[in-house]
Amino acid sequence: MSSSSSITTSTVNGTTRITGLSSGIDVDGIVEQLVTAEKAKKLNKLQQKLQTAEWKQTAYRDIITDVQDFSSEYFSTTSSSSIMKASNFLQYASTSSDSAVSVTAASTASARSHTVTVTQLATAATLTSSASVSKEVQGSAVADYTSLTDESFVMTLDGTDYTVDLDNVNGTTGTAAITALQTAIDTAVGSGKVTVSTNSSGYLEITSATNSGVQAITVSATDANSDGTADNAGLSELGFGTGAILSNRLDTSDTLATIAEQLSSSTASTFGTSGVSLTINGTTKSFASTVTLATMMSEINSADLGVTMTYDTITGKLVMTADDTGAGNTLTVTDTDSSTSNFATLLLTTATAGVDAKVTIDDQALTRSSNTITLDGVTYTLNAETTEEATVTVTQDTDGVYDLISAFVDDYNTLIDTINTAIDENADSDYPPLTDDEKEEMTDDEITAWETKAKVGLLESDSTLEALLSDLRTSLIDSVSGSTISLSSIGISSGTYDEDGALYIDEDTLTAAIASDPEAVMNLFTQKSSTYPNNSTVRSLSSSALSTRYEEEGISYRFYDTMQKYISTTRDSSGNKGTLLEKAGTEDDATDTDNTLTTLIDKYQEEIDDEEDRLDDLEDTLYDKYTTLETYISTMNSQLSALSSLTSS
Repeated sequence: MSSSSSITTSTVNGTTRITGLSSGIDVDGIVEQLVTAEKAKKLNKLQQKLQTAEWKQTAYRDIITDVQDFSSEYFSTTSSSSIMKASNFLQYASTSSDSAVSVTAASTASARSHTVTVTQLATAATLTSSASVSKEVQGSAVADYTSLTDESFVMTLDGTDYTVDLDNVNGTTGTAAITALQTAIDTAVGSGKVTVSTNSSGYLEITSATNSGVQAITVSATDANSDGTADNAGLSELGFGTGAILSNRLDTSDTLATIAEQLSSSTASTFGTSGVSLTINGTTKSFASTVTLATMMSEINSADLGVTMTYDTITGKLVMTADDTGAGNTLTVTDTDSSTSNFATLLLTTATAGVDAKVTIDDQALTRSSNTITLDGVTYTLNAETTEEATVTVTQDTDGVYDLISAFVDDYNTLIDTINTAIDENADSDYPPLTDDEKEEMTDDEITAWETKAKVGLLESDSTLEALLSDLRTSLIDSVSGSTISLSSIGISSGTYDEDGALYIDEDTLTAAIASDPEAVMNLFTQKSSTYPNNSTVRSLSSSALSTRYEEEGISYRFYDTMQKYISTTRDSSGNKGTLLEKAGTEDDATDTDNTLTTLIDKYQEEIDDEEDRLDDLEDTLYDKYTTLETYISTMNSQLSALSSLTSS
């Protein structure tokens, strides 16, 4: 008779464990069950507390964000929807009987009509070219009409492309050739648009026909094969090859050196080699001849010289215009090159002084340097001279004020509905947070469904949120010092108790209140405390000072103060930030990591770490005990086997 034993070893965290079958005991299973039982006593509960605290912090922060957004929309002086700005409650609509005058009305305007007559617009001083600065379209060689079969070219007139067919020009000579080319062009673009001729060198020249109205002319190659490849044969045969002028307008992407070669002036320019150096209103700007015209203009325009330089592709002229209109705003430009062929002498030859606007408003004759004039809260923009007296009408914009208040009420209702929903939800004790072990037994969808139910009621009956709602409602109900009206008297009422304080608007009553006494409505909302008017210092006020401020201010400021009490990132006289921030924190502020819930979360995490260490030690202890047992049983089996061997022999 013989017996045998087997021992299985494993190493976990540096510790060798003997979990063999000498005893027939499932050591791993027993240890796992014992450790799991220990987890249920404390670790699982700690993990659930941690998860609940994290969820609760997220729920608080969602509400904090909602309150912050609401505050930014309606209680920031930079917001166009602010109900703290008196100007938003005194809105005026304005119309003009003549497009020559545009008008806007500020909150300081009055509802009335005005008469306006514009006899002269303000203009800015300018320096321009006396005529188009570039040469006409012209060839660089004598045309050859012998190989024009199936050839064509593109002519662009003021931005519109036309294809000119040269078949009927082929084989012609002398004046007949010019006539044939003129006919071909007229067929393409219409007669009377351009004129074809030859210059003193016998090269073709294309110009605008007299009284045609055509300004910009460009010739270019066709894409005969529609493959993106230019077919220059037709233009080349007509003498428009290298050195030809293909457009009577400058290309601002060309360098100053190239521009100098294309000028219509018979005087050879010096800036083509030496560049340009202009002193504009006392400041000198210099440009090498290798700089493009576009770059030159851009640098001048961005240099805060009080001028804007452009190239007018319609007239073909360079234009430098003073930024400010009026007779007193002069434009002074000198070229440091003293020759008569410098840039300014050739291209900026015609000076026009600026003039003031002349206008009569309500029988009062005015002279202004600008075409924008503000009088008594009304801003008039003069667009053209009037042929007859224009009438400007300013009326109270009740719709604008109504819309402002209505939007505030709607968003307020949305906010308090969100908060009420959070505090009215009932937590379901059947759905506690899942433990890690429980999650391992579930699918992702099952986990999501469970946690959705587990998150319900996290803020049930929360005293801080209930206090916030109560404070906001009180701000609405309490009368405003010195005001003869209230929210209810202007058509804004609070719902029943079951409706959790939602506001309702009687449109007719509110509209009538705004129309009859807009200043009273304005004061109801925007009245400031006479004793403590500054919002920037409100958090530093004592409780008695805050009480005084509250009694003296309107609804908007009370709302502001209330929300600051709960969401302000500024500490109050007691050293505390907003109550909700102290409880749950907010991003981009020190309370993000310094708040009650984060402290609690850190505490739970520390306890979890300690408990996990204890369970690891417990697991090691259990394995040590079973290892000792396994070793003992293995030894006994070995001795028994030896005895059996002796007796059998």
